[in-house]
Amino acid sequence: MRYFLSFIPPSKANRVKIKNKRYIIPKDVSLKINRAIWELQKQQEKINKTFLVPVEVDITFILPNKRRRDLDNIMKTVGDCMVYAKILKDDNLIYKQKLEKIIIPNKEGIIIDIKKYKQNIKKINSFIESLNEFKEDIHNV
Repeated sequence: MRYFLSFIPPSKANRVKIKNKRYIIPKDVSLKINRAIWELQKQQEKINKTFLVPVEVDITFILPNKRRRDLDNIMKTVGDCMVYAKILKDDNLIYKQKLEKIIIPNKEGIIIDIKKYKQNIKKINSFIESLNEFKEDIHNV
């Protein structure tokens, strides 16, 4: 499944914490987040499929300039928006994600590709073997 956003939503870091409990979201940030949810909902109405199983998400950020952005926190916002738009049942279902940024002057947006996650058992076993070797080496130092 492929979804698009016409702009880069704000990072989760733009929220203000008060008394260790509540978050206050500035109005301009809230409007942008609501816009992102609305854009995703419009696409979701046509596709009408909510992922209830683990997924793999490839996100391509098209950025208009080289200004530094916190893509990890923006990804958290995008994940929340996908849940509110009913694309994902829960952002906890994202088992694998790939973020890529492309700089194209005067262009901006996000391309989101989502597919069912498939575990590669052979690859995982190889990683576990390497991890165990590392642990042995580090404990022997």
